[in-house]
Amino acid sequence: MDEKAATSEVINRLISALGDSDRSVRWHACEALGKMDEKAATSEVINRLISALGNSDRSVRSGARDALGKMGEKAATSEVINRLISALGDTDENIRGSACQALGNMGKKAATNEIINRLISAVGDSAWSVRCNACEALGQMGGKAATSEVINRLISALGDSDESVRWSACEALAKMGEKAATSEVINRLISALGDTDENIRASACEALAKMGEKAATNEVINRLISAIGDSAWSVRWQACEALGQMGEKAATSEVINRLISALGDNHEDVRWYACEALGKMGEKAATSEVINRLISALGDSDENIRGSACEALGNIGENAATSELINRLISALEDSAWSVRWQACEALGQMGEKAAT
Repeated sequence: MDEKAATSEVINRLISALGDSDRSVRWHACEALGKMDEKAATSEVINRLISALGNSDRSVRSGARDALGKMGEKAATSEVINRLISALGDTDENIRGSACQALGNMGKKAATNEIINRLISAVGDSAWSVRCNACEALGQMGGKAATSEVINRLISALGDSDESVRWSACEALAKMGEKAATSEVINRLISALGDTDENIRASACEALAKMGEKAATNEVINRLISAIGDSAWSVRWQACEALGQMGEKAATSEVINRLISALGDNHEDVRWYACEALGKMGEKAATSEVINRLISALGDSDENIRGSACEALGNIGENAATSELINRLISALEDSAWSVRWQACEALGQMGEKAAT
C-alpha cells in the first residue's frame, strides 16, 4: 500500500481500525497509515495516532510513533513532539530509538533547543540502535542542529564501538556540510578513512566532499588519492566524487593521474565518477593523457560512462578540441543511447568555433 491507496474512504476505514479490539489489527492500521506518508496526515488521523500513543499494547504505541514519524513535518504538532520527547526516556530501547527516528523525520520543525539537547544525550545511550538513530536525527535537522555541542558529540560518536553508530555520525556530519567543517571534524574524518568498515570509509569520503573548500587540504587530498585504490568499490567511487567536488583546488598532477587510472576500474560506478571528477576540474585537467583516456571512455560498454566522458570533454573546453576528438563526438551523435547523443551535442557546443568543421 502506498500514497495511491490514500483515498478518504481508505483513510476513514483505517481510522476506524485503530479502535479494533484486536491489537494486531490496530498495529497494522498504524503501519498502513504510516506507509501513506504525508498524504494521510489529516488532523483526524494525527489526533487518532496521538491517542494510539497511549494504547495499552506496546506494539500499537510503537506503530503509532512510527506512523507519525513517517508523516514528517505535517505531523509535527506541539502535542506530537511533546509525546515523542517523553518517549526518549522510555525504558524500552526500541521505543527510544523510534522516537529519535520520528523526530528526525520531522526535520527542522522539530529542531528546538530542547529536542536537540535530548538527542545529544541520546547519542550517549546504552543501546547502539538509539545512538545510531539519534545521530541520524541530528543529521536530518541539518544546519539548524550544527551547534558546537552537537558537532562535538558527533565527533565522539565517530569513535563508537559499533560500526552503525560510526557510520551514522559520518552521515550526520555530511548533512551539516560546511557548518561542521572544523579542523577537529576534518581530522577525525581523515582517521575514519582508515576504518575497518568499508561503509564508514565511504561515508567519510562523502562527508569530506560536502565540506567544500575548507576540507581541501593537502592531507585530505592525499588521503583521498589513496582511497581511490581502496579494496571496496564504494570507497573508490566516493573518493573520486570527493576530489571532483573539490574542483580545481584538487587538480594536482598526482590527483589527475590517479583519476586517469580510475577510468580503467573494473566497476562502472568508479569509472563514471572518475569521468565526472575530471570534468569538474576543467581546463586544469586538459592534458593529452586525460583527453586520450576520455576519448577511450567514449567507447565504454556503459552508456552512463560514455555520456559522462562527453560531458567531461565538453567541460575541459577548447583545449580538448582536437580533430580526433571532434570526429569521435560526431560519431557519438549516432550513439544508441539518447543521453549520450545529447551530451555529445552539448560537448561540441562547448568547444565553440574549433568544433565548427
